[in-house]
Amino acid sequence: MRGSIVVRDVGKKYVSRDGGRPTTLKGYLLSGHARKRAQAQPSTSNDPFWGLRHVNFHVPPGRSVGVVGLNGAGKSTLLRLIGGVGRPDEGQIDVHGRIGALLDIGVGLTEDLTGRENVFLLGVIGGMLRAEIDAQFEEVVAFAELENYIDAPVRTYSTGMRMRLAFAVAIHTRPDVLLVDEVLAVGDKAFQQKCFERVSQIRASGCTIFLVSHDIEQIEALCDDVLFLQGGRMIAYGPLRETLALYSAAVDAKIAEKAGSLPPPAADDVELTAGLNRWGSGKMRIRSVRLHDAGGNVVDRITSGEGLHISFWYTGVEEIVSPIALIGIYGEGVTCIYETNTQLANLAIDGRGGAVSLALARLDLAPGDYDVTVGLFSSDWEQLYDYHSEAYRFRVGGAGPSKGLL
Repeated sequence: MRGSIVVRDVGKKYVSRDGGRPTTLKGYLLSGHARKRAQAQPSTSNDPFWGLRHVNFHVPPGRSVGVVGLNGAGKSTLLRLIGGVGRPDEGQIDVHGRIGALLDIGVGLTEDLTGRENVFLLGVIGGMLRAEIDAQFEEVVAFAELENYIDAPVRTYSTGMRMRLAFAVAIHTRPDVLLVDEVLAVGDKAFQQKCFERVSQIRASGCTIFLVSHDIEQIEALCDDVLFLQGGRMIAYGPLRETLALYSAAVDAKIAEKAGSLPPPAADDVELTAGLNRWGSGKMRIRSVRLHDAGGNVVDRITSGEGLHISFWYTGVEEIVSPIALIGIYGEGVTCIYETNTQLANLAIDGRGGAVSLALARLDLAPGDYDVTVGLFSSDWEQLYDYHSEAYRFRVGGAGPSKGLL
């Protein structure tokens, strides 16, 4: 379906460059590199590392997804792969429809060509017909505010002029999928506002938008869902407020780590590591999580079609007003099978402490391994108190389909 993005188990591998290796022949000879080569020890500086690994998600047509994560999380790498700039080393990416990409604004411009010639060149690269470019040329130039300079060589343009030109072309390609990488801050304040309004119009027209940004206000204004990456792995993909709370908790944890503060203690025998599968401010803490049957017997395996109860106990460091408890079940590739929360159920829990239990009378899951997530949020989803991400595993056995989830 036009406008959809499907990413299946995608990985991208890189090889580090040796920072001490001479980059010129002269440097090579003067450094004595050739003489040292024989006795040099094997170096691990060229060992490969994964910029992305095991990333899975599906964006339906017309949805707007914000991509967040700390520096080095793999956000731009993912956006480039979706835009066709490079190929994944693992997995598959399917994008249906014309792509409009705002990646590294200005890089695609050709210095010795005029602005006019660059408009046609970028338009063709973006999948437009020459007739389409002709029809929109004046509108593109007016949007870029370059009427007096459009026939001058791009090498004479300032950085801001180049950005405006590249942005104007990209948003006039009438894409089914628009990829935006930290470029809504081009130009002065007035032009930034014009860019923001234009992207909002594109979104309203039904275009699928994939936006990488550190600006949470932009994400909140433009996006329906959020994809949270950390260390090249997908931590969460889901509703705006809930996933942004996870990201905010990761930022807080990073600040706390630099300040020397310690994460809250682990809850059970399950290994929980702050910043890896556990986040939160610690104002509320999940103390114990149990998977059990209706009789209260702890289980780590059920037969497809049987019921499952998920319970946890929690305490509050200070009294919290109307917190939200969340419980979810995730499958392979961090696929959300089922998730609910006390706000959806219209249930109030005590912010000072208590217990939460979810009773699922029947789970018709296909045989395989599944993980349970539990969390505690503020009433507005802005704060995350404690979150255990896919930390509690159980197995479903018995007869069932060989593929699919149910």
